[in-house]
Amino acid sequence: GSYFAFHYVNNQTGYYTVAVFGVDSRDGNVDVGALADVNMIVNIDRGGGEIQLVSVYRDMYSMIDEEGNFHKFNQAYVKGGPSGALKALNRNLDLNITDYITVNWKAVIDAINILGGVDLEVTEDEFKYINSFITETVEETGIGSFQLEHAGMNHLDGVQAVAYARLRLMDTDFNRTERQRKVVSLAFEKAKHANFATLYSILTAVLPQTSTNVGIDDLIPFAKDISKYHLSQTAGFPFEKDTKKIHKRDYVIPLTLRTNVIALHEMLYGKTEGYTYTPSELLNTISNTIVEDSGMGGEKEITEISVDENLNEAIGVRSEG
Repeated sequence: GSYFAFHYVNNQTGYYTVAVFGVDSRDGNVDVGALADVNMIVNIDRGGGEIQLVSVYRDMYSMIDEEGNFHKFNQAYVKGGPSGALKALNRNLDLNITDYITVNWKAVIDAINILGGVDLEVTEDEFKYINSFITETVEETGIGSFQLEHAGMNHLDGVQAVAYARLRLMDTDFNRTERQRKVVSLAFEKAKHANFATLYSILTAVLPQTSTNVGIDDLIPFAKDISKYHLSQTAGFPFEKDTKKIHKRDYVIPLTLRTNVIALHEMLYGKTEGYTYTPSELLNTISNTIVEDSGMGGEKEITEISVDENLNEAIGVRSEG
């Protein structure tokens, strides 16, 4: 974990990939039993300074444990805590991520408040629900805030931004993960213009509230070099998907897992010289099981990944490749 990160930080080249989990815990619990609402892969190209964010849909039909049980992806966190979730991420996406950070909503609120909030457009539909989420978030965290007065452009403090990221009643989990990526993206843009003292105070305020195997010394170099980095792509995974009820539960079904994972590896690591990726035997097995259980098969190559275009435009993300 840490040695790996440190080694990367010093080399200044190659990719550093970290899993970020966000848990909806009323009591600050970041371990087994917590519900992971945010399951994100953050991929950092140390050389080129590009950062990619990929959210895994929490309802994705997944092999959540070594025993071969299938359930919603976020059940892996409930059952196995961060290490179980990390293993599930690696197992279902054929990745080899060693570093993770789990945050609760209070940590995110603190970070956004230190940055001075974010500005974003709240739709009429979102406005109908956001105030009840603001109230709930204030009650849970004890951090003060106030309700929004109108839809449209709003300056959101930490509580309001988190309430926005938690909205889920008026549309789908796909939209919800997009709102989460939007908040992360806007906070990142703010962080790029902050001074090192501000970023350092975020690290010292937030890290003690997380469960992580990454140390502050691993993160300081990123904070020092933050102006070198930019968000290049943000997307939800699986890219090609459908929804289906299996055993009375609503699932997101990748069409197929295999082709989605091939496209994901291409997106994350395809720019590397001599890059090749062949799905593992386990990944092929998981993919075939999902086809059997869901009755949804049909391999087709995924050539175009739909990144969050409107989101990327809104925050001036450079879409490359």
